[in-house]
Amino acid sequence: MGRRQTMMEKYKQQMKAYRKKRMKNDNTPFIPLDGNVYIMDTLNPTKKIKAEVVKKRTKQHREIIESLACPICGNPMEWDSAWEAFVCMKHGKKAIYEVVAEG
Repeated sequence: MGRRQTMMEKYKQQMKAYRKKRMKNDNTPFIPLDGNVYIMDTLNPTKKIKAEVVKKRTKQHREIIESLACPICGNPMEWDSAWEAFVCMKHGKKAIYEVVAEG
């Protein structure tokens, strides 16, 4: 058994958790309002490619993209939060596609 926490210690612990949660940025890929998702190849950023959404789910009344079809091989690409992009490794080298706005 441990010792009891005072109210101040409990409050400090809750505030620390709250600040940590608030500072955490959310980079989940939401589907735009018009429903068209455009991606950009990070190696060739000049052209935008219209992507096909393979799998999506709803979170807080918004549609989240779980996977997109790769424009080269057609296999589903998974979201990589470290790159903040969709990554496909099925066709030789790693392809990284970033979600961009239409305009």
